[in-house]
Amino acid sequence: MPNFRCTIPLLLALSGFTQAQVTHALPENEEICRESVGKLLIEQHAIFSNNQIAPDIRRAAERAIDTTREAYSKNESYCQAQEALQAYKTKNKEDFHYRDGEVNYFGRGNI
Repeated sequence: MPNFRCTIPLLLALSGFTQAQVTHALPENEEICRESVGKLLIEQHAIFSNNQIAPDIRRAAERAIDTTREAYSKNESYCQAQEALQAYKTKNKEDFHYRDGEVNYFGRGNI
């Protein structure tokens, strides 16, 4: 009777079956965070895009989005990006400074 213990792994290796099983899926918690941060970002984009909302609130949404992008770029983790978005707080108006590349005119009043 042939020894199948050596034969089966060899056949699997030659067939490419084991390589087909390898995936680069996110860990389960990262997948959950990816879905959650996606929903939260959609909410922030809706706020930023709504011209009926006050400019300060729209600007805060823009900055929350930027903060989330920066956190993801730095760590490549959806969970850390979600934490950054949820922890984002706007500064007082007295401490406010415009940033390069930011929308500073929201179509209200005269220029």
